[in-house]
Amino acid sequence: MRRTALLAAALAAAALVAGPAAAQAPAPIKGRIVGLKCAQKGKIGECYLKWAEPMVLVNEDGDFYTIALGTASGLRPEQLDVAFGQEVEVKGRIVGETIELYALSVLRPVAGKEFFKG
Repeated sequence: MRRTALLAAALAAAALVAGPAAAQAPAPIKGRIVGLKCAQKGKIGECYLKWAEPMVLVNEDGDFYTIALGTASGLRPEQLDVAFGQEVEVKGRIVGETIELYALSVLRPVAGKEFFKG
């Protein structure tokens, strides 16, 4: 009987420890990467490159978060440059007004220019 109670207590403690870790797991978020000034002015689809710093993620609800690259993500700042102005899906953890990115994928890459004769 005592052994069962000890086992139940150990399982409950493990669930308490695993609970916060599971809650902090990166969640997928869709949005667009633009500059902070563009997000503040509502110029999401037409952001000037000179307003690119600092970069933010604007989600589908219009909320925006300053981007920080997660330490274990392996993402490089150049990947943010490629995704600037594009619709993206990211995995990250929101901490206050910052999102720590762990994964980034561009949903609709810019198509190359096409030239037609005629």
